[in-house]
Amino acid sequence: MHVVKVGGSILKDESDLVLIKNKIKDCNKCIIVTSALRNVTNNLIEAITTKNTIIIDTIFDMHEKILKNYYDEFVYDKLSEYREDLFHLLLGHINEEKRDLILSYGEKMATLVLYAFFKKNGFDVDYIIKPLIVTDSNFGDASYIFRETEANFKELALNHDITIVPGFTGITLDNKVTTLGRGGSDYTAMIFGRFFNADVRLVTDVPGVMTSDPKIFKDSKTLTEISITEALKMSYFRVKNFNYKTFTPVLDADIKITVESLYSGEKTLITRNKINSVKCIALAGFAEKNMLVFIGHGMSDSFISENIINNIGKNHLYHQDDLSLSVLMDEDMVKNKRCFEEAPSWIG
Repeated sequence: MHVVKVGGSILKDESDLVLIKNKIKDCNKCIIVTSALRNVTNNLIEAITTKNTIIIDTIFDMHEKILKNYYDEFVYDKLSEYREDLFHLLLGHINEEKRDLILSYGEKMATLVLYAFFKKNGFDVDYIIKPLIVTDSNFGDASYIFRETEANFKELALNHDITIVPGFTGITLDNKVTTLGRGGSDYTAMIFGRFFNADVRLVTDVPGVMTSDPKIFKDSKTLTEISITEALKMSYFRVKNFNYKTFTPVLDADIKITVESLYSGEKTLITRNKINSVKCIALAGFAEKNMLVFIGHGMSDSFISENIINNIGKNHLYHQDDLSLSVLMDEDMVKNKRCFEEAPSWIG
């Protein structure tokens, strides 16, 4: 069994759906955790802010367009029902609880799109819309509750080759819909992997986890392997936009995890191996200033950490632990241009 998370960045058009199909065609008993279609969550946030119902029509049209060659009357009617739901939900005052309910429709609609696509392509496919992950009531950034979620999963029978479920959403003990925070679909996939003891594949538009953000740093490369504790530290600093909770459900799980590109075939394997090196460098925000963050088991090696500190210069405040070195940079990024140009050469 595999859990495959499909990111919204790779849900743009029919050609993406075909590539996703090719990715999972040999997967037996596959659970697909889907994000909303690209930009849909942002569009829903805009609709909440502006109360502009035309945005809801635009979202509906996006889903209709991607399904033009895979028409399914039931799915079309269900999407139309969701559109009407959203019109009514936008009326009146919108609190945190109502906001989460509105945002959850993006993943529900994407679930139906993937269901219709795989069904028309002859797959044995089913879907589950109701959230299975029981959470606290921290609307907008909810966390799962282990025992109640475990009970839901124990009652779940998967009788099809592919089962599609919405990511990003959960439900409280009193049946109120919650969202799990940005990047919450990755977190959803890990929870499914934890309870089904299934390997997890996070499929996205970038080539796995990289040594640095190529938009900021030169010579960024895909990491072939990182440890689960390094991944947890990376998520804390939002490397690759991981939700900070993403890897917490699987810290003690013996499963295979990969972060892989839909387009290039490159991927990063997440293991329990602790290789003594620095894996990546990131730029993070702190108190309206910028931090240069180095992450990897190599930070426990005094030779490696001292080399980085000497290269940066000892006039910066910094914090260090066994997995990371965070250096507070001057707000004047031009002044520290050298660090950003040379820092990638200090890792590896």
